[in-house]
Amino acid sequence: MNEKKSISSRDVAREAGVSQATVSYILNDVKNVRIKPETRAAVLEAVKKLNYHPDEIARGMKLKKPMSIGVVTDRNVTNFYFMKTLEGIRDGTQKNDYSITLLFNKPEEIAEADYIRYYNSNRLGGIIFAFASLSDEMVEYLTTNGIPFVKVDPVQSSTDMCQVCTDHLSHIPAVIKHFLSRGMKRIGYVGPSPLNEEHGRFEAFKEAMADSGLAVDEGLIATSPFNDEEMTVVIKKLLSSDKRPDALLAGSPRFGLISLRCALSMKLKVPEQLKIVTLGSSNFFGIVYPSMSAVELPLYDMGFRSAEMLSERMKGNEMPRSIVLPSELVIRDSS
Repeated sequence: MNEKKSISSRDVAREAGVSQATVSYILNDVKNVRIKPETRAAVLEAVKKLNYHPDEIARGMKLKKPMSIGVVTDRNVTNFYFMKTLEGIRDGTQKNDYSITLLFNKPEEIAEADYIRYYNSNRLGGIIFAFASLSDEMVEYLTTNGIPFVKVDPVQSSTDMCQVCTDHLSHIPAVIKHFLSRGMKRIGYVGPSPLNEEHGRFEAFKEAMADSGLAVDEGLIATSPFNDEEMTVVIKKLLSSDKRPDALLAGSPRFGLISLRCALSMKLKVPEQLKIVTLGSSNFFGIVYPSMSAVELPLYDMGFRSAEMLSERMKGNEMPRSIVLPSELVIRDSS
């Protein structure tokens, strides 16, 4: 077996015809050190030619700071929400020469969490909680111990913390008005249960209905856990009712797509007999038939801005406590 040849900064310096210190200054972007443009170009060309990759652990030790951030999530890593947001986090961290460490565990004791142990052992410079549950006790622990962290989630948390969120619930009144403009009167809601007050989807729906002078009919509401079989059962029961809805707001992309599938399997015409608008984003919305109307989330931007916010916090710079990014109501064929 051929062993991989280790390329060091000394090799880069020899190739570029400069000192090893000069290579270090350029690759670490050291301030207040004058480097001639031609010298910088020669070093970067040598890095490319030799396919040199710095040892991030050794580099972190030399700079006396960790070169990785932790990304903690409750989501499946194949989840579209998480992957698109992670893409933004990756680009935001690479911009500041950091790598990413993914963490998933949910310990009984806060101090036993991997991300806490990694931070305390100087392996992480900070933490991004991406669509991860974050208790008040954890927020207090992180804040008290001076651990830089940012939460990224579609809905703004009522807990005081640094967070990146969206305004997507503010589009629900426009969704209701859209249904009414199409002559729809029996407007229903399908979404996850138990109804989570923290995320407020159903509460926002009820408020939008009231603002439009409409009462919420409990017979037009269907909720279930995030389980495809159970979701299918409750949605089909709703759509087979004598007073079935003629329009649906779906509280998540999966509820929207399963609602569409159930309607079509029951020979209901979408959008002629049932209009559907979904809260959230999916890479399938544009390719299903009919294509799905939705309040789309800026997932990539959420990740990128959270990485930027964390980077500034790690530097000790002041940042706004909350960054609220705009979402967009996209009307497609389903409504």
